[in-house]
Amino acid sequence: MKKYCATEKNQIETIIIPLLMTLVMIISCFRVVNAADAGSFSLVEYVSTHEVNSQEDFYGILELYCNQCYEPEIIENEIGFHIGVDYENMIVYTTVVEELAQTRGTKSGKATSKYYSDAGNVIFTITVEGTFSYSSSEVRTTSASGSFSKPFLSAWTSTPTISSGNYYSTLAYARISGTATSIFGSMTYILTLKCDNTGALSAG
Repeated sequence: MKKYCATEKNQIETIIIPLLMTLVMIISCFRVVNAADAGSFSLVEYVSTHEVNSQEDFYGILELYCNQCYEPEIIENEIGFHIGVDYENMIVYTTVVEELAQTRGTKSGKATSKYYSDAGNVIFTITVEGTFSYSSSEVRTTSASGSFSKPFLSAWTSTPTISSGNYYSTLAYARISGTATSIFGSMTYILTLKCDNTGALSAG
């Protein structure tokens, strides 16, 4: 029988232990919480009956009731937050608007929407960014980009469409839209970053 020397043992421990720790972290962060685990907690029901004022508050709810361990995001220039419910698909979504940069007559911003299952698992994220040129009489979109992303274990996929334009001369937009599909069904999403002729950003 082969005997392992101390060096070989240390090498094995150095490789195996981090792998096991990583596996445990992945399982704990992405496990699906069923009704029994969560005490029949419904994220959709909670959001429908409680006020949630920030993404930070929402992460606290996920940690407390859903045993989720999302890394808190640092958003330095957050200028807007919204939370909503898609009752048809039993999905909760949050939207955060950020100001990225500003110079005289130019404003850049980003809007991000994260979609969560009723059990509190993030299923996908959409982001749209836009740069706008504005004056007292008009505003226009000079660039627009966006993305669809999802956790490794999520079954949802999509190929989004990016568009931009004007509602009217003093309100321009950058938009991401599409249909997300999975084995559970499909849902249409749309996220619009808006800028008015004063440089004020919003999302809808």
